[in-house]
Amino acid sequence: MEEEIVLRCAMAREFLYRPHVANGLVQEYGSAQGVFESKAFEKVFSPDSIKWAQQEVEWCCSKGVKLIFNGEKDYPALLAQVPDAPFMLYYKGEADLNNPRSISMVGTRLASVYGKEACSMVVEHLSEYLPLVVSGLAYGIDIASHRAALGNGLPTVAVLPNGLDMVYPARHRDVAVQMVRGGGGLLTEFPRGTSPQKMNFVKRNRIIAAMTQALVVVESRVKGGSMITAEYANMYNKDVFAVPGRISDPNSFGCNYLISKNVAAIYSSALTLPTALGWSGDAGLEPGLQPQLFSFDVENKEKILLTLKFDTTVDVEKICAVTELDWGVVSSLLLELELEGKVVSKGSSEYCLRR
Repeated sequence: MEEEIVLRCAMAREFLYRPHVANGLVQEYGSAQGVFESKAFEKVFSPDSIKWAQQEVEWCCSKGVKLIFNGEKDYPALLAQVPDAPFMLYYKGEADLNNPRSISMVGTRLASVYGKEACSMVVEHLSEYLPLVVSGLAYGIDIASHRAALGNGLPTVAVLPNGLDMVYPARHRDVAVQMVRGGGGLLTEFPRGTSPQKMNFVKRNRIIAAMTQALVVVESRVKGGSMITAEYANMYNKDVFAVPGRISDPNSFGCNYLISKNVAAIYSSALTLPTALGWSGDAGLEPGLQPQLFSFDVENKEKILLTLKFDTTVDVEKICAVTELDWGVVSSLLLELELEGKVVSKGSSEYCLRR
């Protein structure tokens, strides 16, 4: 078996950017050993690839890094279903990558206070379901998602665009250590020595989109890695949710665009995601709690409009206090009211009636 692992590791290196070829060869010949003994050998293994693979396997053993191959029971089953699934994954951690309840969270690196609070809210809403939270360890929404998971005692896994011999960005090394120690982990398809090059981020994003049941986009501009991840998730037929934001905020343009195009459902309440994914197990929930583009919640919209009637500007927290509505519900309804031309965002989470 050790020889088979070395040969598969060598194949992973040779077909790093063409994993479907490696997956196909193993299926055709039954094993990496079968490929090695076939006429395809010279086209697969370069002269130094086996020696390199031996050293790579030894390094992984010394660092407690697991090598997980497509088709094995520990390999994320949802990831294995996509056509460009990695042939091999490097994994440092103990979280169950096949947790029956799992979400990915992504967003802008320039996260606002609103975005960070939204991460905390979403994760807190889901904490009773004990999901696996997956993100990319990047600045902004990614690291906020990991920290929110840690704060709620949930396993969280970071998918990296580089080898496990480094943590990128280095500033998040302490969080990465906490994640591993807290029952989460670090995952990548890239061998040690691989730096976080631009093209690797795109490859990383497809894993984030594919390995969980749903994707939540918290804050995003119209262009960027989060939108690429959402595109992958849509292509893989995943449930996509977006946290709405002010129509005047560039960091929310992407989320609002996804919602407006019906690519993503509005994350409007604590039950939005568990209801859509069947986690709640309660078939008697009101239809108004189902994720949809517009809620048509006339009664609660009227409550918000009345709250705004007698003040120049009112912040979201006060609206929540007066109307006794959840923060997520108020945020989504304010977005709808903006789109309907009834309210205006004044910045810093403050709103007023359109006069």
